[in-house]
Amino acid sequence: MKKGVTILGLLSLFIILSFSIVFASSYVPIGKGCTNAYYIDKDCDGYGVASPLGPDADDNDPEVNTPQTVIAKYGNLTNFLHHLGYYPDRIFYIATDGNDNTGEVNNINKPYKTWNAVKPHLQPGDAVIFRKGVYGKEYRPKCENLKGTPDKYIIVMSYPGEKVVINPSSITLANSNYLIIDGFIADNTVDNWGSGIKGHINSHVIIRNFEAKGHASGMHLMQDLHDILVENSVFHNNPNSHGIYWGSRDLPNSNLTVRNCIMYRNGRHGFQHNGRVTNLLLENNIIHSNDLGGISLLQGVRESVFRNNLVFNNNKQGIVLYLYPSEQYCFPYDQFNNLFVNNLVWVGKYKWKGNGTEPSNHPAVNFNDATGNHSMDGNVFRNNILVTYNGPVFRFDQKKFADTTIIENNVIYRVGGSDEIMTYGGDVYDFDAFQNFSNLIKNNLLTDPKFTDVSIDYNLTPEKFNFDYLSDSHARDHGTTTDAPSTDLRGNPRDEKPDAGCYEYQYSELTITTEILPDGTAGIQYSATLTASGGTVPYTWSLVSGSLPT
Repeated sequence: MKKGVTILGLLSLFIILSFSIVFASSYVPIGKGCTNAYYIDKDCDGYGVASPLGPDADDNDPEVNTPQTVIAKYGNLTNFLHHLGYYPDRIFYIATDGNDNTGEVNNINKPYKTWNAVKPHLQPGDAVIFRKGVYGKEYRPKCENLKGTPDKYIIVMSYPGEKVVINPSSITLANSNYLIIDGFIADNTVDNWGSGIKGHINSHVIIRNFEAKGHASGMHLMQDLHDILVENSVFHNNPNSHGIYWGSRDLPNSNLTVRNCIMYRNGRHGFQHNGRVTNLLLENNIIHSNDLGGISLLQGVRESVFRNNLVFNNNKQGIVLYLYPSEQYCFPYDQFNNLFVNNLVWVGKYKWKGNGTEPSNHPAVNFNDATGNHSMDGNVFRNNILVTYNGPVFRFDQKKFADTTIIENNVIYRVGGSDEIMTYGGDVYDFDAFQNFSNLIKNNLLTDPKFTDVSIDYNLTPEKFNFDYLSDSHARDHGTTTDAPSTDLRGNPRDEKPDAGCYEYQYSELTITTEILPDGTAGIQYSATLTASGGTVPYTWSLVSGSLPT
């Protein structure tokens, strides 16, 4: 016998179930599934990129996370690789206890020991799978000049669910194309320099399920980059530079995508592109607690899209568009026609290390042409939530660019009050003057967006930030469908009246079904599906006494 009951408005029960029972840690989930400020865990099994439990073999299936569960469900590795969309012609295995003299292709029981022994044999359509362990500089994957074909990528990956660490050096990609890098941990416990992944002149490269820490920068790719995808990766604690640093000098870039990634506690910006690029896409990323700002766009970023990103707790601006004088290599170029839609940018008071109040006067968005003679026209800010402490929401360092910038349907808030919403050169505009500045600035709200739990005092503990909207938040339904993404940061669908910011508010609804257990057992089995602002959480428990679980 089954009975269904629907109860609305049970936010307190949502907190109890999701945080005390379901989630693998006490961190607030701010991304897909149980993804939090520190690691990716889309299926809420506790495993994932940068998780303390280790990598997840399949982060879309809570039943599959370790090598053992891979085989239990799929029977063999080949079936699982096909499930991932990988169909290699041949597989070379590399293991720390392998032997280059006895290694055999397609034989998991006879792995090679070194990359140098395998690389000369690689052809389009091949895969190289590293087994668990720590691989030093001499054993790292050096993928320079490694070239697949459009229908036969070369795959270099860690064994699903195994922890493969490259320490202290990087994975190198120079002059490579049609290549997939999947599942490594690039660490540097020696000197905090280098990059987790480093390359230049690349095309059609996919990097996923990757963690980089302890370097100068997590990723450093330069010039003549085309059709690059980075997804489901974490770049953190790289103390001397950026989480991701991409750039171009004399050869521009195009079609670059970073999605579903986390960038935090890096020595400069979370993400930076320096130089000419068209069709750069940043979406569904979490960027926080970096020594400078969140997203830095320099010297020629144009016709690009930034959507569904959560940018918070950084030491400087949330988003900066900057042109600087340069007479060598990275010349400044116009930055125009970029779209910033459904992002959430929060600038607090205190530095994330707790040693000052540097963030307090910084803007959410900063335009600065230090060259004095370039254009940053036609940029669009739509459906965003932009919050500052004492700085302006928009800072235009020169008296231009605001004239051609579309700013509409945003929710903006300045803790210091409404008297300095925009600075325009040396002029200061309060909210009314800002709204009347031009016909391109319209339908914005100045109001507290009413997040669930956000505080300037969480600067040392970013895992506590909860940006979910309260039920009476004015960010709800304030967006426009123009250019709005179809889903939010968590993958929830947006409706015909999209919310501002990176989230789409989800009504709280708890559905409980009860079922008498088979004869010979005592009690009732309860199954619950809870849908709330944070997404949908399944939970099942069995009772003998008839009381709810604690």
